Amino acid sequence: MAARAASETPTIEALIEALDPEVRAAIDDVDRTLIAISLQQSPWDRLRSASRMAQTLARIRDAIASQGG
Repeated sequence: MAARAASETPTIEALIEALDPEVRAAIDDVDRTLIAISLQQSPWDRLRSASRMAQTLARIRDAIASQGG
């Protein structure tokens, strides 16, 4: 399988646009819900949540790297 050139790599926006309209609507609903929940938190709680998410993403990245992915 040949590697794609950087210009051929689809963007997130392009991938979402190619989805079924119902799927796009569901994504929009989730986005709005997550934004609303985030805005209900205090700044310190938002910072703590973001920090935890960054740590989780780093662990996932490290796990994938250790598996040779």
